[in-house]
Amino acid sequence: VVTSRCDCDWQESVLLRGCRWRQQSSSRSRYDHESFPTNIDKGITNRIIRQTMNLKLLLLSCFAAGSHAFQAPRSTTSFIRTQQIYASPAEKVHVLPTESEVTQAVHQLVESCAKQAISKRGHFALAIPGGSVLKVLSSLDPSDDWVSKTTLCFVNHKCVDITDESSAIEAQARAKFLDRWGLTDIISLNGSSDGKKEADDYESKMKALPESKLPRDEDGFPVFDLSLVGVGDDGHIGSLYPNRDEIDIVDGPWVTAAFQKDPPSISLTLPVMQRAQTTVISAAGQSVKYPNGKAGAMRLAIADEAVTPKDFPASALRECAIWILDEANASEMELELSTVEKAVADA
Repeated sequence: VVTSRCDCDWQESVLLRGCRWRQQSSSRSRYDHESFPTNIDKGITNRIIRQTMNLKLLLLSCFAAGSHAFQAPRSTTSFIRTQQIYASPAEKVHVLPTESEVTQAVHQLVESCAKQAISKRGHFALAIPGGSVLKVLSSLDPSDDWVSKTTLCFVNHKCVDITDESSAIEAQARAKFLDRWGLTDIISLNGSSDGKKEADDYESKMKALPESKLPRDEDGFPVFDLSLVGVGDDGHIGSLYPNRDEIDIVDGPWVTAAFQKDPPSISLTLPVMQRAQTTVISAAGQSVKYPNGKAGAMRLAIADEAVTPKDFPASALRECAIWILDEANASEMELELSTVEKAVADA
């Protein structure tokens, strides 16, 4: 990715690998967000692929005539479904010896992100999924009074009665830890089976939150302080499943209905997942059926450059997420052991 001087005098925003690239009226292309690790030297060229509003691809080529300092956002994941994406940066993948250490790292990250957000603006916006993440959070005992300053949303949720512990993530989370924590500011579904209406209403509830509770970026998308995301064996994240239209949403809604299964679900869309200040994906534990846990899925999500977000949605988060795995779940990759402290510090 380069900054360059272009022979054009118009301004247009494009989404590239999670970054905002803008051709300014000054005829300079730059990143106008935060924290990219390096500047680009003179003479480098690069191709920029963008997704247009009607989801057609347009190839833009800019050739570097000079080097300009720039900054880019934390997220550098492609919004283009058919584009090749590269393996996750090594510093974003942490392999810990045991399942308990993975749990410990997630706990410390929740606490750390909460305290940082509250120190900055007085509130903490948290998004959680269901599944194994609920088990991880069930053993967390908050060490400070951040819970009373927390708003909770769901990454995904089935369109069912929210009190049904057999299928409702909210009911399961309440039983496992939310009621014990005393967390009451929860954005809930209505509890109907109408996927489209539930998605629309959930987005409306999120949009009703003031920015002091749920910040927005310059495009008006929500920015969670922390998003915990689970990954399925098939690569689904939230309720965004492979080769479904929902994964193609780029500029559209915050929340979408997903009809992969019955009953339907709602899910945060990919641009919302990618914009979180911190995204954590953890995988730990084994079973008789899965002696290496989700090792295959983790390899595809993190390291396989042949996959695309369309056929393996989790790969769309590889560059903006912190990945915390135990040794079993990292067994199909050659990665060095890390520590809990380093995983938390690198987030």
